[in-house]
Amino acid sequence: MNDGLRAPRTVPESGHAPARYKTAGDDARTPVVSAITPVYNGERYLEAALRSALAQSFSGLEIIVLNDGSSDRSGEIARDYAATYPQTVRYFEQANAGLCAARNAAMVEARGRYLALLDCDDLWMPQHLSQAVAALEADPGTVLVHADVRFVDEHDTVTALFLDRGRWSRWADDPFRAILLRHEHVACPTAVFRRDMAEALGGFDLRYSYLGCEDRDLWLRLCLRGRVRHLSYHGADYRVHGGGMSRNRERMLRARQLLVERMRDFPEGRRLHSAAQAALALSEAEECSPEREYQRMWQAYLQAVHLNPRDTRGWRGLLRASAAYRFGGGGS
Repeated sequence: MNDGLRAPRTVPESGHAPARYKTAGDDARTPVVSAITPVYNGERYLEAALRSALAQSFSGLEIIVLNDGSSDRSGEIARDYAATYPQTVRYFEQANAGLCAARNAAMVEARGRYLALLDCDDLWMPQHLSQAVAALEADPGTVLVHADVRFVDEHDTVTALFLDRGRWSRWADDPFRAILLRHEHVACPTAVFRRDMAEALGGFDLRYSYLGCEDRDLWLRLCLRGRVRHLSYHGADYRVHGGGMSRNRERMLRARQLLVERMRDFPEGRRLHSAAQAALALSEAEECSPEREYQRMWQAYLQAVHLNPRDTRGWRGLLRASAAYRFGGGGS
Protein backbone atom coordinates (compact mmCIF):
# COMPACT_ATOMS: atom_id res chain seq x y z
CA MET A 1 0.00 0.00 0.00
CA ASN A 2 1.69 3.19 -1.23
CA ASP A 3 -0.93 5.90 -0.69
CA GLY A 4 0.84 9.17 -0.10
CA LEU A 5 4.26 7.90 -1.23
CA ARG A 6 6.24 9.62 -3.93
CA ALA A 7 6.76 7.63 -7.10
CA PRO A 8 10.54 7.25 -7.46
CA ARG A 9 12.40 9.83 -9.53
CA THR A 10 9.39 11.98 -10.36
CA VAL A 11 8.43 15.59 -9.69
CA PRO A 12 7.99 16.09 -5.92
CA GLU A 13 4.52 16.31 -4.39
CA SER A 14 4.91 20.06 -3.93
CA GLY A 15 3.69 20.21 -7.55
CA HIS A 16 6.86 21.49 -9.16
CA ALA A 17 10.49 20.54 -9.43
CA PRO A 18 12.88 22.35 -7.10
CA ALA A 19 14.53 25.38 -8.65
CA ARG A 20 18.22 24.69 -9.35
CA TYR A 21 20.93 27.13 -8.36
CA LYS A 22 24.00 25.01 -8.99
CA THR A 23 24.94 23.15 -12.15
CA ALA A 24 28.74 23.44 -12.41
CA GLY A 25 29.40 20.14 -10.68
CA ASP A 26 26.79 18.08 -12.51
CA ASP A 27 29.35 16.55 -14.89
CA ALA A 28 31.85 15.79 -12.15
CA ARG A 29 32.73 12.29 -11.02
CA THR A 30 29.64 10.47 -9.78
CA PRO A 31 29.58 10.61 -5.98
CA VAL A 32 29.33 7.54 -3.80
CA VAL A 33 27.23 9.20 -1.07
CA SER A 34 24.58 11.88 -1.35
CA ALA A 35 23.99 13.81 1.87
CA ILE A 36 20.35 14.86 2.16
CA THR A 37 20.11 18.19 3.99
CA PRO A 38 16.66 19.80 4.04
CA VAL A 39 16.47 23.20 5.68
CA TYR A 40 13.59 25.34 6.83
CA ASN A 41 14.57 28.53 8.66
CA GLY A 42 17.74 26.90 9.90
CA GLU A 43 20.20 29.77 9.48
CA ARG A 44 21.49 29.44 13.05
CA TYR A 45 22.88 25.93 12.60
CA LEU A 46 23.18 25.31 8.85
CA GLU A 47 26.78 26.41 8.42
CA ALA A 48 28.00 24.13 11.22
CA ALA A 49 26.16 21.19 9.65
CA LEU A 50 27.67 21.86 6.23
CA ARG A 51 31.15 22.27 7.70
CA SER A 52 30.82 18.91 9.42
CA ALA A 53 29.93 17.30 6.09
CA LEU A 54 32.78 19.01 4.26
CA ALA A 55 35.18 17.83 6.98
CA GLN A 56 34.50 14.16 6.27
CA SER A 57 37.54 11.93 5.78
CA PHE A 58 35.51 10.28 2.99
CA SER A 59 35.95 12.00 -0.39
CA GLY A 60 33.17 10.62 -2.61
CA LEU A 61 30.47 12.93 -1.26
CA GLU A 62 27.90 15.34 -2.64
CA ILE A 63 25.79 17.50 -0.31
CA ILE A 64 22.27 18.29 -1.49
CA VAL A 65 20.75 21.23 0.36
CA LEU A 66 17.00 21.51 -0.20
CA ASN A 67 15.59 24.84 0.98
CA ASP A 68 11.97 24.14 1.92
CA GLY A 69 10.62 27.68 1.62
CA SER A 70 12.74 29.32 4.32
CA SER A 71 12.10 32.99 5.13
CA ASP A 72 15.47 33.53 6.84
CA ARG A 73 19.02 33.50 5.44
CA SER A 74 19.14 29.73 4.96
CA GLY A 75 18.98 30.00 1.18
CA GLU A 76 21.68 32.64 1.05
CA ILE A 77 23.99 30.55 3.23
CA ALA A 78 23.44 27.43 1.15
CA ARG A 79 23.99 29.27 -2.15
CA ASP A 80 27.26 30.67 -0.83
CA TYR A 81 28.46 27.17 0.06
CA ALA A 82 27.38 25.86 -3.36
CA ALA A 83 29.40 28.64 -5.00
CA THR A 84 32.42 28.05 -2.78
CA TYR A 85 32.37 24.23 -3.08
CA PRO A 86 30.85 23.68 -6.54
CA GLN A 87 32.06 20.10 -6.86
CA THR A 88 30.44 19.05 -3.59
CA VAL A 89 27.50 21.26 -2.57
CA ARG A 90 24.36 21.43 -4.71
CA TYR A 91 21.50 23.76 -3.84
CA PHE A 92 17.79 23.46 -4.63
CA GLU A 93 14.68 25.18 -3.32
CA GLN A 94 10.94 24.72 -3.35
CA ALA A 95 7.84 26.18 -1.75
CA ASN A 96 7.36 24.92 1.80
CA ALA A 97 6.02 21.37 1.73
CA GLY A 98 7.35 19.84 4.95
CA LEU A 99 10.23 17.56 5.88
CA CYS A 100 9.00 14.42 4.11
CA ALA A 101 8.49 16.18 0.78
CA ALA A 102 11.79 18.06 1.14
CA ARG A 103 13.74 14.87 1.72
CA ASN A 104 11.99 13.20 -1.21
CA ALA A 105 12.75 16.14 -3.47
CA ALA A 106 16.41 15.98 -2.47
CA MET A 107 16.42 12.25 -3.18
CA VAL A 108 15.23 12.99 -6.73
CA GLU A 109 18.43 14.96 -7.29
CA ALA A 110 20.75 12.46 -5.57
CA ARG A 111 23.40 10.70 -7.67
CA GLY A 112 25.20 8.63 -5.03
CA ARG A 113 24.78 4.90 -4.46
CA TYR A 114 24.07 5.66 -0.82
CA LEU A 115 22.00 8.30 0.94
CA ALA A 116 22.96 9.83 4.28
CA LEU A 117 20.67 12.08 6.30
CA LEU A 118 22.10 15.27 7.76
CA ASP A 119 19.47 17.67 9.04
CA CYS A 120 20.45 21.31 9.10
CA ASP A 121 20.94 21.37 12.88
CA ASP A 122 22.94 18.16 13.33
CA LEU A 123 26.68 17.47 13.08
CA TRP A 124 28.66 14.58 11.61
CA MET A 125 31.88 13.30 13.11
CA PRO A 126 34.76 13.31 10.57
CA GLN A 127 35.05 9.53 10.21
CA HIS A 128 31.32 8.85 9.95
CA LEU A 129 30.92 8.24 6.22
CA SER A 130 34.18 6.34 5.84
CA GLN A 131 33.08 3.75 8.37
CA ALA A 132 29.48 3.58 7.19
CA VAL A 133 30.37 3.14 3.52
CA ALA A 134 32.99 0.50 4.31
CA ALA A 135 30.32 -1.56 6.09
CA LEU A 136 27.83 -1.23 3.23
CA GLU A 137 30.43 -2.08 0.60
CA ALA A 138 31.51 -5.18 2.54
CA ASP A 139 28.00 -6.69 2.59
CA PRO A 140 25.61 -6.19 -0.36
CA GLY A 141 22.79 -7.65 1.74
CA THR A 142 22.96 -4.77 4.22
CA VAL A 143 20.51 -2.02 3.27
CA LEU A 144 21.06 0.38 6.17
CA VAL A 145 23.82 1.08 8.68
CA HIS A 146 23.66 3.43 11.64
CA ALA A 147 25.83 4.39 14.57
CA ASP A 148 25.87 6.10 17.98
CA VAL A 149 25.12 9.74 18.77
CA ARG A 150 25.52 12.34 21.45
CA PHE A 151 22.68 14.73 22.21
CA VAL A 152 23.64 18.41 22.25
CA ASP A 153 21.68 21.59 22.92
CA GLU A 154 21.59 24.87 21.01
CA HIS A 155 24.93 25.85 22.58
CA ASP A 156 26.66 22.56 21.60
CA THR A 157 26.65 21.43 25.23
CA VAL A 158 26.42 17.64 25.48
CA THR A 159 23.19 16.78 27.29
CA ALA A 160 23.12 12.98 26.92
CA LEU A 161 25.12 10.11 25.49
CA PHE A 162 23.71 7.37 23.28
CA LEU A 163 26.96 5.45 23.06
CA ASP A 164 26.30 2.06 24.66
CA ARG A 165 28.47 -0.21 22.52
CA GLY A 166 26.44 -3.35 23.20
CA ARG A 167 22.93 -1.96 23.09
CA TRP A 168 22.03 -3.31 19.62
CA SER A 169 23.74 -6.70 19.95
CA ARG A 170 20.69 -8.64 21.14
CA TRP A 171 18.53 -7.27 18.31
CA ALA A 172 20.92 -7.87 15.41
CA ASP A 173 18.71 -10.63 13.98
CA ASP A 174 15.40 -8.80 14.39
CA PRO A 175 15.79 -5.04 13.91
CA PHE A 176 12.17 -4.72 12.81
CA ARG A 177 10.95 -5.84 16.23
CA ALA A 178 13.56 -3.71 18.00
CA ILE A 179 12.51 -0.52 16.19
CA LEU A 180 8.74 -1.07 16.12
CA LEU A 181 8.56 -2.00 19.81
CA ARG A 182 10.89 0.87 20.75
CA HIS A 183 13.54 -1.32 22.30
CA GLU A 184 16.14 0.46 20.19
CA HIS A 185 16.36 3.36 17.78
CA VAL A 186 18.16 4.35 14.62
CA ALA A 187 19.80 7.73 15.20
CA CYS A 188 18.69 9.68 12.15
CA PRO A 189 21.90 11.67 11.46
CA THR A 190 23.93 8.44 11.46
CA ALA A 191 21.74 6.54 8.98
CA VAL A 192 23.36 5.65 5.65
CA PHE A 193 21.31 3.50 3.27
CA ARG A 194 21.08 2.29 -0.32
CA ARG A 195 19.48 4.81 -2.64
CA ASP A 196 18.01 2.26 -5.05
CA MET A 197 16.26 0.47 -2.20
CA ALA A 198 14.85 3.67 -0.72
CA GLU A 199 13.55 4.72 -4.13
CA ALA A 200 11.98 1.31 -4.72
CA LEU A 201 10.08 1.78 -1.45
CA GLY A 202 8.83 5.22 -2.52
CA GLY A 203 10.95 7.31 -0.17
CA PHE A 204 9.47 9.00 2.87
CA ASP A 205 5.73 8.59 3.42
CA LEU A 206 3.92 11.94 3.13
CA ARG A 207 1.29 10.84 5.64
CA TYR A 208 3.83 11.74 8.33
CA SER A 209 4.21 15.31 7.06
CA TYR A 210 4.46 17.82 9.93
CA LEU A 211 4.11 14.98 12.46
CA GLY A 212 7.37 13.03 12.67
CA CYS A 213 8.29 9.31 12.57
CA GLU A 214 8.77 9.41 8.80
CA ASP A 215 12.32 8.21 9.29
CA ARG A 216 11.32 5.31 11.56
CA ASP A 217 8.71 4.28 8.99
CA LEU A 218 11.35 4.06 6.26
CA TRP A 219 13.78 2.18 8.52
CA LEU A 220 11.11 -0.41 9.26
CA ARG A 221 10.32 -0.90 5.58
CA LEU A 222 14.03 -1.24 4.84
CA CYS A 223 14.27 -3.89 7.57
CA LEU A 224 11.92 -6.01 5.49
CA ARG A 225 14.23 -5.77 2.45
CA GLY A 226 17.62 -6.60 3.92
CA ARG A 227 19.96 -6.39 6.87
CA VAL A 228 20.12 -3.38 9.16
CA ARG A 229 23.40 -3.09 11.01
CA HIS A 230 24.42 -0.99 14.00
CA LEU A 231 28.04 0.17 13.97
CA SER A 232 29.72 0.88 17.29
CA TYR A 233 31.24 4.31 16.78
CA HIS A 234 30.25 7.91 17.51
CA GLY A 235 28.84 9.05 14.18
CA ALA A 236 27.03 12.31 14.89
CA ASP A 237 25.78 14.89 17.34
CA TYR A 238 21.99 15.17 17.39
CA ARG A 239 20.75 18.61 18.35
CA VAL A 240 17.71 18.99 20.61
CA HIS A 241 16.35 22.52 20.82
CA GLY A 242 13.08 24.38 21.15
CA GLY A 243 12.43 24.51 17.44
CA GLY A 244 12.82 20.79 16.84
CA MET A 245 9.85 18.68 15.78
CA SER A 246 10.65 16.00 18.35
CA ARG A 247 9.89 18.43 21.19
CA ASN A 248 6.14 18.54 20.43
CA ARG A 249 4.92 15.58 22.47
CA GLU A 250 1.28 15.36 21.40
CA ARG A 251 2.19 15.59 17.73
CA MET A 252 4.82 12.89 18.14
CA LEU A 253 2.31 10.63 19.89
CA ARG A 254 -0.02 10.97 16.88
CA ALA A 255 2.89 10.14 14.59
CA ARG A 256 3.76 7.03 16.61
CA GLN A 257 0.15 5.86 16.48
CA LEU A 258 0.12 6.35 12.71
CA LEU A 259 3.34 4.32 12.48
CA VAL A 260 1.88 1.41 14.43
CA GLU A 261 -1.20 1.35 12.21
CA ARG A 262 0.87 1.77 9.05
CA MET A 263 2.92 -1.32 9.90
CA ARG A 264 -0.25 -3.41 9.84
CA ASP A 265 0.17 -3.30 6.06
CA PHE A 266 2.89 -5.94 6.53
CA PRO A 267 2.59 -9.43 8.07
CA GLU A 268 5.45 -8.67 10.48
CA GLY A 269 3.64 -5.57 11.72
CA ARG A 270 0.32 -7.36 12.10
CA ARG A 271 1.89 -10.06 14.25
CA LEU A 272 3.39 -7.43 16.53
CA HIS A 273 0.45 -5.02 16.58
CA SER A 274 -0.64 -5.55 20.18
CA ALA A 275 2.94 -5.37 21.42
CA ALA A 276 3.48 -2.22 19.34
CA GLN A 277 0.40 -0.62 20.91
CA ALA A 278 1.84 -1.49 24.30
CA ALA A 279 5.14 0.15 23.35
CA LEU A 280 3.21 3.22 22.26
CA ALA A 281 1.53 3.40 25.66
CA LEU A 282 4.95 3.01 27.31
CA SER A 283 6.32 5.94 25.35
CA GLU A 284 3.39 8.09 26.50
CA ALA A 285 3.87 7.09 30.13
CA GLU A 286 7.60 7.69 30.10
CA GLU A 287 7.13 11.23 28.81
CA CYS A 288 4.64 12.20 31.52
CA SER A 289 5.64 14.34 34.47
CA PRO A 290 5.12 12.32 37.71
CA GLU A 291 4.29 15.54 39.55
CA ARG A 292 1.80 16.99 37.06
CA GLU A 293 0.51 14.01 35.07
CA TYR A 294 0.51 11.12 37.49
CA GLN A 295 -2.92 9.77 36.52
CA ARG A 296 -2.12 9.88 32.82
CA MET A 297 1.19 8.15 33.44
CA TRP A 298 -0.43 5.45 35.60
CA GLN A 299 -3.17 4.75 33.02
CA ALA A 300 -0.64 4.51 30.21
CA TYR A 301 1.49 2.01 32.13
CA LEU A 302 -1.62 -0.04 32.91
CA GLN A 303 -2.53 -0.08 29.23
CA ALA A 304 0.96 -1.23 28.32
CA VAL A 305 0.80 -4.13 30.80
CA HIS A 306 -2.67 -5.11 29.60
CA LEU A 307 -1.63 -5.16 25.93
CA ASN A 308 1.68 -6.94 26.42
CA PRO A 309 2.11 -8.43 29.90
CA ARG A 310 5.33 -10.18 28.81
CA ASP A 311 7.11 -6.86 28.33
CA THR A 312 8.69 -6.13 31.70
CA ARG A 313 9.08 -2.44 30.88
CA GLY A 314 5.42 -1.88 31.72
CA TRP A 315 5.66 -3.63 35.07
CA ARG A 316 8.81 -1.72 35.97
CA GLY A 317 7.05 1.50 35.05
CA LEU A 318 4.13 0.68 37.34
CA LEU A 319 6.55 0.04 40.19
CA ARG A 320 8.28 3.38 39.60
CA ALA A 321 4.92 5.16 39.39
CA SER A 322 3.77 3.57 42.64
CA ALA A 323 6.99 4.57 44.38
CA ALA A 324 6.67 8.13 43.06
CA TYR A 325 3.13 8.35 44.44
CA ARG A 326 4.02 6.86 47.83
CA PHE A 327 7.01 9.13 48.33
CA GLY A 328 5.49 12.37 47.24
CA GLY A 329 5.45 12.21 43.46
CA GLY A 330 1.73 11.66 42.98
CA GLY A 331 -0.15 14.51 41.37
CA SER A 332 -3.27 15.21 39.37
